[in-house]
Amino acid sequence: MKRGALPALVLLLAAVLLCAVLPASSALALPLQDCHRVTMTKKDRTNANKSIVRVWTADTCQDSVDRELAEITAEMAERLGPGLPKAQNRTSKNSRLDVEIRYSRTGLTWMSFLIQARTTYHHVLKGQEIVSRTYDMTTGERITLADIFPADGEGWTRLAEAMRETCTAYWPNEEPNAAALDALCSRAGLEAADFTLHGLSLVLHVPAELLYPGHLSLIEVTLMYPDIRPYMTEKARTETDNLAYYKTCALTFDDGPADTNTTLTLQSLMETGSRATFFVVGNRIAPHQDMVQKEHDEGPAVGTHNWTHSNVSKVSGATIRAMKGKCSSAMIAAIGIPERYDRVPYGLYPNMIKAKAGWAYIQWSLDTYDWRGRSTANILSKVKREIADGDIILCHDIKDKTPATAKAVANWLQEEGYMLLTIDELFAKDGVTLVPEHVYFRCKDGDTSIK
Repeated sequence: MKRGALPALVLLLAAVLLCAVLPASSALALPLQDCHRVTMTKKDRTNANKSIVRVWTADTCQDSVDRELAEITAEMAERLGPGLPKAQNRTSKNSRLDVEIRYSRTGLTWMSFLIQARTTYHHVLKGQEIVSRTYDMTTGERITLADIFPADGEGWTRLAEAMRETCTAYWPNEEPNAAALDALCSRAGLEAADFTLHGLSLVLHVPAELLYPGHLSLIEVTLMYPDIRPYMTEKARTETDNLAYYKTCALTFDDGPADTNTTLTLQSLMETGSRATFFVVGNRIAPHQDMVQKEHDEGPAVGTHNWTHSNVSKVSGATIRAMKGKCSSAMIAAIGIPERYDRVPYGLYPNMIKAKAGWAYIQWSLDTYDWRGRSTANILSKVKREIADGDIILCHDIKDKTPATAKAVANWLQEEGYMLLTIDELFAKDGVTLVPEHVYFRCKDGDTSIK
């Protein structure tokens, strides 16, 4: 699907001219740009010992980008695949290497790709390697952090501060390797850091084992565009001004994790270049730790859905107040950091506020009713009728039809000019700070009330 760069350049010029006359809060709602289109395909190989190697490839508008990504994934598969241990027959006793490519877009021409090689055995993460690339998709030129922040600018200081603050916040009962942290925060360390650009954030990706031996997941250092755009180059400011080009919404998923359907939902997000937020049930975190790690490491945000999926109107205040500590402990054990917000089962947030449970509560403004078993066509029709800028869309990743529905909804939204954000990004775009014992239904120009 190779396409020329001219249409994207024409749209960029048009967008710049329109942005000059539109109010700051107006979005053009531009459809998915041709240079941002990606087709993902996978190929499986079964080794003699029954271990599995799955490698994904990306077909973009630039042959040079495709070749570089393919070279990276092939090298990872050839080096890591032969060393997989023997698998047993049952799916729960598998041995596999998954080499995946996550992509994200920003502006009208830039795209980021995060290549992840995850080795798992019996559903336990045994190793993870990452490589990132960012390109101008009209030329195939690689974009580095030096293209985003001037060499002598304050942006590098901001990156170093965020790197140190975030990395030391992971695993609060453990101390990171001081020398390794200093190296990561140095100018040379930052220039070499893996990073990706998203709808409203720049994310530095750090293998946790560099700082915390024995931890194989990733540390995600997130900097929101509104906080760092003043320190960017002029070109980077243009390519991160997504609120001028697109409307926004947040896809969210409740009730998981579930091995099969959560995995397929994450795959749908990967194939569509989308980010989302998962609200996981607290007592499901430990038995599905690998899935929570995948959710965190693959880019979505992760919140909680109470400790159990129960009706909080039927439990005591003491039981409710104990939930946050239990959820946070389980989350730290899985990914190194506690949750930042909660969604209450059945939306019964008044009971949580009355008990002073201590969370900010994320509701929704568009319920897909996928939990009723509705078809993808039915849900997509509902989204088309009801979606509005700033909406929070409610789905459930444990349901059989949700993976296909998520893919269809994400594709349609992007074609209609929406940028899919995480919950953190959705509220950060308007400078809204999530406060404990408050409820948030959406975020449109700072309005978080019921639609």
